[in-house]
Amino acid sequence: MSPASPSPEIAHWLRRLSWSLAAIPTPEREDIVAEIADHLRERTQSGQAPADVLAGFGAPEAYARRFLDDFELSGALGSQRSGDLAAAILRRAHHSLLALAAVAAACLLAAGAFVVVLTATYKVFDPTHAGLWSGRAGFFIGIIDDPATARELLGFWIFPLAALSLVLAWLAVRLILVGALRRIARDRPATTLEGAAR
Repeated sequence: MSPASPSPEIAHWLRRLSWSLAAIPTPEREDIVAEIADHLRERTQSGQAPADVLAGFGAPEAYARRFLDDFELSGALGSQRSGDLAAAILRRAHHSLLALAAVAAACLLAAGAFVVVLTATYKVFDPTHAGLWSGRAGFFIGIIDDPATARELLGFWIFPLAALSLVLAWLAVRLILVGALRRIARDRPATTLEGAAR
């Protein structure tokens, strides 16, 4: 077998790997496939049968997942766009406790901001029953049935509070997502040919 012509099994495996890496831009994808092809060639030239070499690497689709995962993580952290960050953390929430905790914290912050904004919106239509209240049960924000049972604390200051809560929630969620993704990226083993092959 010459270096330019791998066995049919290896050529087919490399084609499937290239298809599995379609989400990665062409130059990077070609570099990954070429490096893996060289590694496969070295193993077969050392006397291993192509089927045995490929068995160590597993299915090309599974082998490609680590490269795709690394590419998505670096892309999300590089772009810093909220949608990319959220998509990257959501894809990891089912197998990472840190990602799940980040999603839960982001949802709680978003829910809190939503309650403040919803209360402020309701205050436009019914200023008597909506606001931040202090009563026997403590503090709460929202709508009250009998305003005589509690004292409204903010009045029309609820509108700037709603705007501020949106901004602060957005910033806090971004910080949580970036921090969680950086930690996930730092803690995951580097993707190498030897490490990825079984």
